[in-house]
Amino acid sequence: MRKFILVFFIIFSGCKATKTLDSKSTVKKLSTNFLVEKTENNKSAFDYLVFRSQTSFVENGSKNQFNLSFRIKKNDKILISGSLLVPLFKGLLTKNEVLFYEKLNRSFYKGNYDYISSLLNYDFNLESVQNLILGKPINDFNKKRLTQKKSQTKYVLSSYDRKEKLSYTYTIDPLSFALIQQKISSANGNYFLVNYSNFKKVKGVKFPQTIQISSLNNKKKVEIVMKNKLTKVNDNVSFPFKIPNGYKKINL
Repeated sequence: MRKFILVFFIIFSGCKATKTLDSKSTVKKLSTNFLVEKTENNKSAFDYLVFRSQTSFVENGSKNQFNLSFRIKKNDKILISGSLLVPLFKGLLTKNEVLFYEKLNRSFYKGNYDYISSLLNYDFNLESVQNLILGKPINDFNKKRLTQKKSQTKYVLSSYDRKEKLSYTYTIDPLSFALIQQKISSANGNYFLVNYSNFKKVKGVKFPQTIQISSLNNKKKVEIVMKNKLTKVNDNVSFPFKIPNGYKKINL
């Protein structure tokens, strides 16, 4: 049950992958404000997205694989379905609550984002989950005081939140200005790391076809690899979700 709900929560045609500079090349010096502006301009304009993902999930050496289907109505809700030959689980994220049920144990969850936030060391909400799976900064750049770290091959922005005692690092591709990595870490060694690669542009939406997520929390490590395929952009789709009768509510 726990692995089903964790996977549900975080997830999270001739086009070439995003190009990268040769390892011997040196990036041109740019201002931090310019980098923020260019990265923010990469945000895709859409109302609806539908994509599928082959996802592997590893927790402390134990590996599971799922087929996931995502439907997103921007800034409003996310529907996630998981299967492995047969349907396994389904969940709906909204601005105010998280709903989830899984068929194996005939159980369901109804609550908020506290559980995933405690597992992955970050205060998640609908928008941050949406940004996570679309390759966008989990938090708003405008709400962070960013500085630029020295790097010869990529642009790296960082920030430190004194109240939360968390360090934020964002790595930006020097040619496309796409976000290729974001990391949140704490002084005790816990971290949340996301890598993005193999971007593809469909109907104006630049989408990461590969997402690698790693989280270490109190020596418990979780790794997730998502191989994605964008199938629909701006088609008005439905979000069917209903917890079946007779399912038992669980608390997390």
